[in-house]
Amino acid sequence: MDPELDVVRQINKLAGQARPVDLMMDLITRYGHWAFLIYGILLWFAPGKNQKHRRESCVAAFLAVCLCSVISLAVGKLWHRGRPFTRDRQIWNFTGHKANASFPSNHAMNSAAVAFQLLRDRMPGCRWMACLAGLLAFSRLFAGMHYPSDILGGGAIAAAVHGVLNKPFAVTFIKKLTRALSLLSDSILYIGKSR
Repeated sequence: MDPELDVVRQINKLAGQARPVDLMMDLITRYGHWAFLIYGILLWFAPGKNQKHRRESCVAAFLAVCLCSVISLAVGKLWHRGRPFTRDRQIWNFTGHKANASFPSNHAMNSAAVAFQLLRDRMPGCRWMACLAGLLAFSRLFAGMHYPSDILGGGAIAAAVHGVLNKPFAVTFIKKLTRALSLLSDSILYIGKSR
């Protein structure tokens, strides 16, 4: 008897009960991560007096996602755990997700990494993005794609990376990288406007 599998079974039983909920969960689990990318692009290019601070937050969030992804790749090479729907045929994989590694949940991990940075930097709409990160994590359970420990493990990796990226040495690097990327993006925009 696996208690984690039981939790996934119980949550996954909610699927198929209400079509609007299924559609919403399907959209969030498949495409929710795109909202973070769109938000980051808007945050980067939005004019205003806090543009430098917003851009530093974007760079830190991007680096967090990159570091989390590298750690996830390493963990996946060392330990493979199949997804819940591969272990129990009663779990409905309504998204048709492929049966690759379950631990950690990359979607939950990366959205948490971004949300932690946005909350720390008090970016506009950061609470909404944190709520979306939580909903995205839940949607992965709802869809039978992950175990609770996959979600928690992803969150722990995101928290650890967030802690490292907010150390003084990393903050200095992020500021320098932001300056360089700002010059590059602003130059590209300027060239585009002058044509």
